[in-house]
Amino acid sequence: MTGSLRHHHDRILEALSLLEKLVFMDPPPLEDVKLLVDFIESYVDACHHTIEECILFQGANNAGFPLQGGPIQVMVCEHGMGRYLARLIREAVRRAELGVGGVEELREYAVMYASLRREHISKENNILFPALEASYKEVESTVDPEEVERKTGHEHWERVLEELKSKYGV
Repeated sequence: MTGSLRHHHDRILEALSLLEKLVFMDPPPLEDVKLLVDFIESYVDACHHTIEECILFQGANNAGFPLQGGPIQVMVCEHGMGRYLARLIREAVRRAELGVGGVEELREYAVMYASLRREHISKENNILFPALEASYKEVESTVDPEEVERKTGHEHWERVLEELKSKYGV
């Protein structure tokens, strides 16, 4: 399971680089920034975080890893912080579209989001996932990761990301 989650991480890191590039263009291409916010909400949060929280973290808890007071709690809290920052980015885009500011806030929130996600991914890839891989085998879950990917448009969002990367040379 962590192999597919690491694949998600690679795509997320690509999206973060693209997001930072777009918000610092003058003017930022707001329609494409909105597509990246949609990617964040669908691919990162609805798909990736659901798989982590409902399958990986629950399985880890069943194997003895505490949900509170340890790395899993930190990861879940950071997921929530990312959701909040994604909403702030979306609101800044809306204000920028209306011509009532928003561009500086958009840049600030995008950089904060990208920094949070990069640090988060590093913690998962380098600390949490190796600890979990060494300590337990995957457990049965009522949540099927492939079904989560299908329902959240995983493949669609990977195609959107590839199109945007091609468009902007990232």
